[in-house]
Amino acid sequence: MFSSNKKKGPQVAVDRFSSLLSGNLALVGDLEFEEGLKVQGRIQGNVRHKPGTQSLLALGAEGRIEGCVSSYDALIDGTIVGDLYVEHLLELHSNARVIGNIHYRQLSMENGASVDGKLTRLDEQRPLELPAPESHRARAGAEEAEPA
Repeated sequence: MFSSNKKKGPQVAVDRFSSLLSGNLALVGDLEFEEGLKVQGRIQGNVRHKPGTQSLLALGAEGRIEGCVSSYDALIDGTIVGDLYVEHLLELHSNARVIGNIHYRQLSMENGASVDGKLTRLDEQRPLELPAPESHRARAGAEEAEPA
């Protein structure tokens, strides 16, 4: 009568973390990764996956990234201030907060997650086009030059 064969959406394999930024660390500057990156700390700069890799970014509930972020798959439970580009599957968990635009192919969003920006679903046939990287230092210099 009641089947246990509930249909589940796509899942992300979480066994491929090769790098970890723990909660007591902060990084200022841009970062490029491949395979898996788990962030519990703070990054002030762009976080980009190596193009052509099936990378995984996991941002923990206490994690925060201020800059442009790209990954093949992403599990977000922390805060991103900047645009987010995900080539395959994006999961926004209940503590996720994104202040910026999101470009994705597949999206899963839990109750409680918030997005302050535009959601853009990408065409399956076209490859993801990332914006040219703007260094964190260039952004910081431009912000300081603007009058308050």
